[in-house]
Amino acid sequence: MRQFNLVRLAFFQMGFGIMLGFLHDTLNRVMTSDLGISSAIVFGLISLKELLAVFGVKVWAGNMSDRSRIFGYKRSPFILLGLLSCVFSFMLSPVAAYEVTIAGVGFAELLPAMVRDVGLLKLVVIFLVFGFGLQVATTAYYALLADYVGDKHIGKVTSASWTLMVLTTIVSARIVGSYLDIYSPERLMNVAFIGGLIALGVALLSFTGVEERHVETKREQKSESLTFAQSIKLLSSSPKTLLFALYIFVAILALFSCEIVMEPFGADVFGMPVGETTKLFRPTMGGMQLVFMLLVGFLLNRIGKKRGALIGNLFGMAGFSIIIVAGFTLDETILRAGLVVAGIGLGAASVSNITMMMTMTAGRSGVYIGLWGTAQSLAMFMGHFGAGIIRDVVYAFSNNYMWSYATIFGLEIAAFGVASILLPFISQDEFEAESQVKIGEVLAASGAD
Repeated sequence: MRQFNLVRLAFFQMGFGIMLGFLHDTLNRVMTSDLGISSAIVFGLISLKELLAVFGVKVWAGNMSDRSRIFGYKRSPFILLGLLSCVFSFMLSPVAAYEVTIAGVGFAELLPAMVRDVGLLKLVVIFLVFGFGLQVATTAYYALLADYVGDKHIGKVTSASWTLMVLTTIVSARIVGSYLDIYSPERLMNVAFIGGLIALGVALLSFTGVEERHVETKREQKSESLTFAQSIKLLSSSPKTLLFALYIFVAILALFSCEIVMEPFGADVFGMPVGETTKLFRPTMGGMQLVFMLLVGFLLNRIGKKRGALIGNLFGMAGFSIIIVAGFTLDETILRAGLVVAGIGLGAASVSNITMMMTMTAGRSGVYIGLWGTAQSLAMFMGHFGAGIIRDVVYAFSNNYMWSYATIFGLEIAAFGVASILLPFISQDEFEAESQVKIGEVLAASGAD
């Protein structure tokens, strides 16, 4: 039964793969390249889901799921709350997108127009609700994984989970791309409604009944509960913790800055229609990412998490360099080669870094995974929103979209390099030792008060 539950847990990410793939690829491209909305606004809207983590939603969710029980369950209620928030807001997103009226508005009139735009306001609320759900659900899910799976198998389960998510985005991208070859707003809205229902069903089947009621892990039985304020004090006073958070920030910035850029890149530089970009970028780059997430995930015990991350970084740097060359030469053959090489890097680095995040918990999975997730979300927010600003600003000066995308990809290459420099300074043993000392200090200070 335990093995069956491990398999079920791995399927959880598939529902989010459907939703995030649609938002990052299809809806993003439609709003940017077809509706003519400024990429800074579109990328900013999409990145709102990450901004909530920066304000502590992940740490709050992790801490609450560590300390509280609802009907005897710790993680499952928070997973369910987040999942429902995501699904219902996701279904409404394309409807609101077509109500936005600021496309083509001049820069001087943009701010007043944004304030008056009801569709834009709806999208802000929708993405904030989606972001709240995403942060709460994924933090509680990762904490449930850390509780349920031992360190020996966590790499395999994490690899399988992320592999299934990427596979889902690839398959759904192909299906959506074919369906949208004959494009209409109604078809776009149908995709969101049906996709949301499928995501809800898959996610519910994956985690329902896995967590047992009124059960504590061995680590929990030995550890005293921390309040939210104590958790913040613990995290902010631990140098090894802050170093790893910095590493996660840089690594995720490198991995995910391109996430919502590729399809607009195909439209702006290569002139590809919606159906073509949907069927090219996610399946090609994501396909290689899928293969190497699975391969590296099952080899992590042999090659090590840090070595796996380094291999991914090097391939990522090479892949995005090739993509830059392809853009300037308008060579689709070189572009496909670059997507393959970059996909290898994204796969190896992502599964290695996610596994590191899952094992660096010091017996406080909710709190620490909440912190790592916050660093991850901050990086994704800055990567996504920053990419939108770079695209608009560089284009305004150069009148050439390729220079915009070359700048974005160049910064991504630099982030891969910085992450590689930080890797040798990361040590799980030193982190665990420091954490135990700091936890004792926080609890002692609380007792003294």
